[in-house]
Amino acid sequence: MPPFFPFFPFFLITLLLAPLTTLAEEGLSNETPARLDWSTRMELGSPVSGTVTAVKVQSGDRVAAGDLLVTLDGRASRAELERAQAQAQRLKLAREEAEREYERTREMYDQALISSRELALAEIDQSMARAAHQGALAELTQARLNLEYSQVKAPMEALVVARHVHPGQVIQNTLQVQPLVTLAVAHPMLATLEVSSQGATELEPGTEAHVRVGDQEFQGRVRRVSLESREDTPDTFQVWVAFDPPEGHRLRAGMSAWVVLP
Repeated sequence: MPPFFPFFPFFLITLLLAPLTTLAEEGLSNETPARLDWSTRMELGSPVSGTVTAVKVQSGDRVAAGDLLVTLDGRASRAELERAQAQAQRLKLAREEAEREYERTREMYDQALISSRELALAEIDQSMARAAHQGALAELTQARLNLEYSQVKAPMEALVVARHVHPGQVIQNTLQVQPLVTLAVAHPMLATLEVSSQGATELEPGTEAHVRVGDQEFQGRVRRVSLESREDTPDTFQVWVAFDPPEGHRLRAGMSAWVVLP
């Protein structure tokens, strides 16, 4: 008995700590590292070229659908719109005159006063006048669109992630549209993680999951599972878990997180 006594405290401490260590390992075994991302991220631009006259937002601003973000100089677009309106009006009158002329020629043909060739020529003139008027209306529509494109507006409620231009900057969109503002939708947010092929086959969209960011925990659901493995890591598939953080949250894309899957 005496030889055993010196080892008794060590044995007791080991016995008490062993269950705690096991529980800690079990608590972490279902957590998978993840990274936060926006559910939608888009770069907004304009298909027309011009000089930036105003930038209404800064990085970090929250905007509503329809809010004005960037304004381009629209004087050239307004001048083009006025020219297109005048052209459409002129060709409308020409079309109406060609239609009246055709009706007069038709009456004369019915009275056997002119030949069928003259009637055919009048019909051709009428068709050409109609086509010219339709082309003018198409140019008028394009001119109106170009004027609208000089004002870049938010298509939905979002956060301004970055602004890429400043007043006075010249935008050239001849070959490629230059981004003006980058927006992101923060509700819901996504936690992106990687799972094995077995895990990918067991998960389905709608499966409940838990997302932990620091000391905050959120209820989420699997949004989608990739159909192809990553090129750099074969047999590894990406999973996106969507969750709704509260209003005024400070979560950002790129933050580290942990996801608990069933």
